[in-house]
Amino acid sequence: MNLSGRLENLVSHEILVATSIAGEERDVPGGILAEVGEDYILVKTEDEEKGGFAITGAQWFVRLAAVMHIIHMADCKKCAVEEVAG
Repeated sequence: MNLSGRLENLVSHEILVATSIAGEERDVPGGILAEVGEDYILVKTEDEEKGGFAITGAQWFVRLAAVMHIIHMADCKKCAVEEVAG
């Protein structure tokens, strides 16, 4: 299974993404994985006022070719809800 196929299982889950563009490390604010394409992901962020990690809420389209790593948060709210619902 390829990366985009595995990521489809994490849609609606909280993730962190770090990218490397032109030798510089650039991080996408933590957010919710909203969509997975063949060569991109869409991360929806919330501003701090709404409990998120970004200055403003936004949709981040990230090319998978630029991704260094994707972290599925250990305290992901969706996972906690799914675990309780059992």
